[in-house]
Amino acid sequence: MKFLTFLSFLLLSSCTNLFYQPTYYLYAPPEKFKLDYENRIIESLDGTRLHSWFFPNQDTIKKTKGLVVLFHGNAQNISSHYLSVVWLAKKGFDVLVWDYRGYGLSQGEPSLEGVHQDSVAILNHVHKMKEDHDYEKLVLIGQSLGGNILMRALKDDKKAKEISLVVLDSTFLSYEEIAKDRLQTVWFLYPVSFLAPLLVSDEYSPKELIKDYPYPAVILHSKKDTVIPFAFGEEVYSNWGGPKDFWISEEGGHIELLGKPDSDIQKKLLQRLLKD
Repeated sequence: MKFLTFLSFLLLSSCTNLFYQPTYYLYAPPEKFKLDYENRIIESLDGTRLHSWFFPNQDTIKKTKGLVVLFHGNAQNISSHYLSVVWLAKKGFDVLVWDYRGYGLSQGEPSLEGVHQDSVAILNHVHKMKEDHDYEKLVLIGQSLGGNILMRALKDDKKAKEISLVVLDSTFLSYEEIAKDRLQTVWFLYPVSFLAPLLVSDEYSPKELIKDYPYPAVILHSKKDTVIPFAFGEEVYSNWGGPKDFWISEEGGHIELLGKPDSDIQKKLLQRLLKD
């Protein structure tokens, strides 16, 4: 009995750490790459102050083509994630990257409910940006946990019809299912992995929602992803209700596809954004 209790405690701790692993360290400052940017504070629905970086169109010759917004993964902070999308600023787009509560310079502590409030607030903010700057396109990119967070936030986005494209990179639909999968990879937690649904809530999961989403989506996933197995990407693709494409890679690890300079995926995404 004591052993089962101990395993259950480890299970709960592992599930919590699985979803949120924030850090405050500055990994790669934009100055290192001579990028023009602004620090911006955006308030969440409950007033929590969220930190973001705004990268204006770095291609001064060309007119700004639209706004790209990143919902990053579960670990570290924007300073380790922005390189996945900032290359689009050099291709004529404005780019916004932001941190959930408890990450980087954002206030508070992360939780399912709190991060959901953050995400809805960000969507409200970028719609206001679209209105103020008359952006032709609004592109939302969710990576790993950020894809799940983004998909759920879309349910409460009152202006979702303004979205040009949703890009979902290496993500999943259910917290319960991914927690169970991750725990089954740890030998001493495998015996109690079936308890994951009791300890991890799918209240903020998008699984039952996205079949009704009408906006176009691109789903990216590598068959060699060892963090979020490829089958989870297949599930996202099969459930998405609107127009969709599934870009499968035979190489690359977890959320490596967008950040590789001049990769086929980068070229393909840019071509898609310029075509639509």
